[in-house]
Amino acid sequence: MHLVSFTLAKPRSAPDVPADVLLRALWEACRSEDGVEHLRVHPARSGARGVAFLIAPDAASAVARCRAVCRRALARSAELPGWELAGPEAP
Repeated sequence: MHLVSFTLAKPRSAPDVPADVLLRALWEACRSEDGVEHLRVHPARSGARGVAFLIAPDAASAVARCRAVCRRALARSAELPGWELAGPEAP
């Protein structure tokens, strides 16, 4: 299992989003092949920071899977318009 930290950045004009909304968006974006076991997220004025525990063959795969989940969540969620994935960097 791998631990991957991630950062989501929001536009300055965007309203604050509670942790439960962020978590729901992330879990809804997860696919079984992503290997996500656990997610934690902490909202901030600039967006959110979080961690994902993933089952993956190596650290690079875990980072790639985390990035994919975050990108899908941001693309699908109506509550997160204009938000972007700020990290982790691509492996």
